[in-house]
Amino acid sequence: MIALRQALRRAGERRLVWLEGAETETLAAAQTWLSGDIFWLGEGPPQYAPLPAAKALQRLGQECDTLVFNSFSGFHPDAFGALAGTLRAGGLLILLTPPRAEWPGFADPDRLRLVATPDDLPRAGQGFIARLARLLHQDPALDLALPTLSSPWHPIQTDRPMTAGQTHAITAIRQVLHGHRRRPLVISADRGRGKSSALGLAAAVLLREQPGLRIAVTAPAKATVSSLFEHGRLALGEASDRIAFYSPQQLVQEEIACDLLLVDEAAAIPTPLLEIMLARHSRIAFATTEHGYEGTGRGFHLRFKAHLDQRAPGWQELHLDEPVRWRAGCPLEALVFRLLGLDAEVRTPPPVLAPVRRQITQQALASDEALLNQVFGLLVLAHYQTTPSDLRILLESPDLDIHLLEQDSSLLAVALVAREGHIPAELAEDIWAGRRRPRGHLLPQSLLAHGGLREAGERSYGRVLRIAVHPELHRRGLGSLLLDQLVTHYRDSGVDYLGAAFSATADLLPFWRRAGLQALRIGLQRDAASGSHAALLLRALRPEREAELARWHERFCRQLPTLLAGELRELDPELVWQCVAPVEGKEGEKEEPTDRWSGWEAFDEDELTCFAHHHKPFELCQPSLQRWLAANMNRLDGLKPAERALLIASIWQYAPWELLARRQSLSGKPELIKALRGLLARLL
Repeated sequence: MIALRQALRRAGERRLVWLEGAETETLAAAQTWLSGDIFWLGEGPPQYAPLPAAKALQRLGQECDTLVFNSFSGFHPDAFGALAGTLRAGGLLILLTPPRAEWPGFADPDRLRLVATPDDLPRAGQGFIARLARLLHQDPALDLALPTLSSPWHPIQTDRPMTAGQTHAITAIRQVLHGHRRRPLVISADRGRGKSSALGLAAAVLLREQPGLRIAVTAPAKATVSSLFEHGRLALGEASDRIAFYSPQQLVQEEIACDLLLVDEAAAIPTPLLEIMLARHSRIAFATTEHGYEGTGRGFHLRFKAHLDQRAPGWQELHLDEPVRWRAGCPLEALVFRLLGLDAEVRTPPPVLAPVRRQITQQALASDEALLNQVFGLLVLAHYQTTPSDLRILLESPDLDIHLLEQDSSLLAVALVAREGHIPAELAEDIWAGRRRPRGHLLPQSLLAHGGLREAGERSYGRVLRIAVHPELHRRGLGSLLLDQLVTHYRDSGVDYLGAAFSATADLLPFWRRAGLQALRIGLQRDAASGSHAALLLRALRPEREAELARWHERFCRQLPTLLAGELRELDPELVWQCVAPVEGKEGEKEEPTDRWSGWEAFDEDELTCFAHHHKPFELCQPSLQRWLAANMNRLDGLKPAERALLIASIWQYAPWELLARRQSLSGKPELIKALRGLLARLL
């Protein structure tokens, strides 16, 4: 074993040792392979300080010679991908599993994440583990013969402190600081190429050159940039506190002054937040992992780079190719990519003529590696937070339907739908009362716990988890076509409602509303990952549910103005409008506007008239204005977004006059009141 490790170290490579059998047998066998710095994931001897998968990220930024992955404690794909990158050249990844024939059927504890209750475990699939066992068989990374050397590999050491790519990155970051404004830099790399280290080294170099420099760093989490700060600390000592970390939300919600902004793992930060950062900071460098366990950079490349082309046409890109801890072409890295779908790519689609929807089983998808790569590749491109764990969910989660939109065997789009509902009455009552919140069944649980709709647990739902369209086919109506076909499919299947829950923006909601879905809930808190409020939308699929959905939507609309005056005070007014505006009916007709509702009095009408046509103060008329607006949202359909924002923000959200004046490009409150009077006079 010593000779093997030495040869691997000289070759700059790593290997995987697959130990099969009973857990006690594999634990004993692993002892003979241990050497050097050891990381142990899963149950193991206490002297190795074993960690559960949930704490795997604690090891990021560190290195090891031996990584033991005990899959008897659960095969967590994200943890496997994260820790495989900590293994340096000459290292061995020791994988402990049941015998390969028994492994797919093993009661893997990680499968508990895929089911609502432990009783549902027998219904979970086995495709992910079965695929792992198939791909591991005879892979080059398991070849323990001594590697042949064409030339020795030289690791990063004192005489070679950084790769050539890292040196170029430091030069490019210096140019961002001292060159033309609005020329951002994008550094892209696969994991293990030292891009975070390059950011820390660049920050240290620049601070030594300009001690008074203000450098801000952001990332999805502070733990993500531990390597960056470690290199800054080593280079600067106590002066490293001049590099300050801010969360993406802080940078968006607060006025953070800095001379240079470094954004690490940009692909895992929502694009809208990156766009705000780009608008506020003129000197900024983004670093992103192209294939990563915490989210992929492929979607970032497609979405955010288009924004850069438009807003900062002089932006530059640098790609880091050379790994830091091992030689390029290491068989273990290639194996990890294949196992976790990190190398999934989508093919160029044909001209769209006659797309056809078909449903595929998880078993069929797991056994078709080419199709699986296409499907997972599209999902990766469609959502910035897609991780290897989503691959396991795709192949093993029960009650998951996979729909493909194809033409001539070419994949155009994919939709994932979770079947939910039919919650037992006793459990539904506990959820409604706030006593229990089991995993899964997001739509009925939210309607029960947050909406107070006691009957919601009895109904059946199809929840659209993802709709992903090939990036070269966007804006051609394929997403709407697939969604319409889902409506037909689940209506024919006897499902009560089709719904979705997602981080909502005013430009995203129209897609769902065009398909007839109505908003029934807006989350009170912004999602930490997306920076947006969650929205829940439903469409009734059975005629007998139409009146029920109308009642649910009416309750939501009645409750919303109170929330807008408090927790949702900063919600985008256009998003408010999208939530309460009526959707098109079956014949494309919209509800007729109404001027009367219970509680409306002649006094209220006099108040509106006095405000709109005379000089009564806004604050004294606001209660009547609120009641009028609640009953007349239909009248806002023909208004411009700025006009809708003026009404909603002032009447319902109590927006500060100074802030509202800036948004409306008016001089102050007098002009705002004048605009409000004119708008109300026109509407009345």
